[in-house]
Amino acid sequence: MRNFAIAAVLLLLLAGCGGDDKSAAQSTSTSAQTETSESTPSPTATIVGNWQRVTTCDERVTALKRAGLGKFAVEHAAGEGWIPGVTSPEQINDPEHPCEGAIPLKHGHFFTEDGLFGSTDDQDDQVDDGTYRVIDEDTILVEKEFGNVTFNYRIEDDGTLLLDPVMPKCTKNGCFAAQWAVAVSYLGLPWEPVA
Repeated sequence: MRNFAIAAVLLLLLAGCGGDDKSAAQSTSTSAQTETSESTPSPTATIVGNWQRVTTCDERVTALKRAGLGKFAVEHAAGEGWIPGVTSPEQINDPEHPCEGAIPLKHGHFFTEDGLFGSTDDQDDQVDDGTYRVIDEDTILVEKEFGNVTFNYRIEDDGTLLLDPVMPKCTKNGCFAAQWAVAVSYLGLPWEPVA
């Protein structure tokens, strides 16, 4: 009987403590969540905005080669307007040095709050368009007519934007999506914010 009484008292104590622990745990959990949400700053930098850089033919050719797309260097050198008077690959005199005579050109991108993506040329004319969506705090997916391309991005302390494409599976075949990903990103070279 004495053992039964001790067991009953212990059960009552445990039940009472369990209730308090649960309330205490809920209170602690709520407090921890509040502290976490208050102490974790929300990202202040965003990809929304206008970005530009002065691009060079050599930068594009280097990026294409790094991505395994060097065989398209002459096409890119001829088609971007870097070499005055050159509009087709056949006009490149030395395919081994496709940037001979090239001049730097301003190029830009924009990302709007409502999910539009676009690019501008050295005259600030729009030359590319699409849509994008944010995958997470450092990844976007740009949707184009030829397919989707994912980019990891980062805003540096100096305010510049870095874009690194997740190269499409078709890169080894030289697909347009892969070439476009290199042309948009220059494989991580900085883009300056435009006020």
